[in-house]
Amino acid sequence: MAASTSPQPETANKPATRSLLLGIAVWFVHQNLIYAIASVACRWEFFAFRVAGLPGPQIIDTIISLIALVIMAILIYIPWRSWREFQRERPTRNPDMVEDTEKDPRPMVSFVAMGLNSFFLLFVIATFVPMLSLHGCGSA
Repeated sequence: MAASTSPQPETANKPATRSLLLGIAVWFVHQNLIYAIASVACRWEFFAFRVAGLPGPQIIDTIISLIALVIMAILIYIPWRSWREFQRERPTRNPDMVEDTEKDPRPMVSFVAMGLNSFFLLFVIATFVPMLSLHGCGSA
């Protein structure tokens, strides 16, 4: 059963495309900042303060990661909203919603952007484990 969608202009998937590109950029900048802070903090002893027993580099890394988490959550919501606009029926009445996504490139771009940004969000969350458990300069 083919799902009918309302006619959408060709520019309807621009927010999803931007979200995809911005998600890649946010993840890239996040990873580079996290590793750069560890390198700078150890080599030149920047961020030599402690807050609540945590060293300065861990505090700065945590703040940067939390900002990246918020931005990634927004970049997941934007294509999700765009993807849902292409679905005319509620999910309970349209069990083939994912298959219907493949029929038009605009919802497919939204779906791929949503999925890829979700994986980037998981990678940002996963960086908390080594960030908070390991000490980059060798001292606890």
